[in-house]
Amino acid sequence: MVWELTLACNLRCSHCGSRAAAPRRNELSTHECLDIVRQLAELGTREVSLIGGEAYLRRDWLTIVKAIADAGMHCGLQTGGRALTEERLRAAVDAGLQTIGVSIDGPARVHDELRGVPGSYDRALAVVRFAQRVGLRPGVNTQINARSKPHLTEVFDTIAQNGARFWQV
Repeated sequence: MVWELTLACNLRCSHCGSRAAAPRRNELSTHECLDIVRQLAELGTREVSLIGGEAYLRRDWLTIVKAIADAGMHCGLQTGGRALTEERLRAAVDAGLQTIGVSIDGPARVHDELRGVPGSYDRALAVVRFAQRVGLRPGVNTQINARSKPHLTEVFDTIAQNGARFWQV
């Protein structure tokens, strides 16, 4: 199950289908999220992948990660990683996060332009390395378009050198 936990986002991706930026006015409360986790477990859900916006921008995201893990479901995170630190990732692993996919859409110039924030490429690569250090097997996802397509070999080489263990395109 892929759960768009919030529309809060600190990137401005030109290809964002959700038009993420600010959280919705009526986003689910922590209590409502925990009830959804319970219902998912009752339905036999085996894996929940948190996305956004940026799921980790919710103050209660670690509570939700823990509830997913405590319910016996695999919990993953897909992220641009702009504000993730090694400490935040360690706390997520302690809560039960098991996998992470970091968005990297080309070399620095292309990625930063597509993601709308200078420096987002360097930060995303750092998150791949942080993830490895805290015991996650980091993955990378790449959105292919006319701008990123000519750079796929370079992206592959770079993410492999930085510790990515799988690549989703």
